[in-house]
Amino acid sequence: MPLAADQPRRIAGIEVPRDPISAATWGLARRRLPAYLFAHSVRSYLWAAALGRDESLAFEPRILWPAALLHDIGLTRIPRNTRCFEFQGAEVARRFLVGQGMPRADAARVGLAIELHMATSVTLADGVESVLLDRATGIDVRGARAFPRDGFDRHFLGAIRREVDARPGCQSDRLLKLVGLANWMAGSPWTQASPQR
Repeated sequence: MPLAADQPRRIAGIEVPRDPISAATWGLARRRLPAYLFAHSVRSYLWAAALGRDESLAFEPRILWPAALLHDIGLTRIPRNTRCFEFQGAEVARRFLVGQGMPRADAARVGLAIELHMATSVTLADGVESVLLDRATGIDVRGARAFPRDGFDRHFLGAIRREVDARPGCQSDRLLKLVGLANWMAGSPWTQASPQR
């Protein structure tokens, strides 16, 4: 499979995997995710890779990349989901990656990271990619300008509310009601009004 023509080699100074499976993942994410969710997914990879680098956590980019790019794919299929979006998305990701030739054990690592990215507790016993994705998505949901946000807060809260309406009791319900996701995001230390220069 040829590499995706629009997939960059580096984003914000961080290298991205350029193997055929990573390129196919980029292509799927570009096709299936709305712009706000695609940008969030890319930023999540950048945050995760930067955290791993800065904290000397050895991670596998070919696992972290698809986990980050596909971690919210379940939010695009809420009416068709039978489970909470992170579990449904993990299954979509595993099937896709195995179909692209990724070994099942590696696809399982990607799926686990996706399933755990909203869990109340993720440890290194769950895998370094799971820890990095969990932390990175939390950072990005609070806000950052490493990659355009383009109304992310409004769109993301809408998707989470649709998930809660469809499946009360999921992690989304906990985040929305117990954590107060909207207020937590509104209290972000990052400003959306002034982009970084």
